[in-house]
Amino acid sequence: MAQPVHFHGANMVLGPPQGSENVCDLFTYTNGRCSVSCWEFSPEELAEIMRTGRVFVSILSGSTQPPVFIGSEENVRDLVVDYGGVWRRS
Repeated sequence: MAQPVHFHGANMVLGPPQGSENVCDLFTYTNGRCSVSCWEFSPEELAEIMRTGRVFVSILSGSTQPPVFIGSEENVRDLVVDYGGVWRRS
């Protein structure tokens, strides 16, 4: 599964719920209206994504999905700037 990774500009860390053994810290950028995280795929996952052209998203917090936008850094920056500031690039 894709792993969350630290990225330049991250300004918040969301820790795992107490007692969660298979959940790691999630580094995010927030401007108060949007929260952005960065994920990295393994070579095997990238091969499957290239083969199928699909990425699935699972929200592990209930029976609904909040608004989610998935894209490249440039695509996400273009969206987030409409709702406030964006992170500085390295």
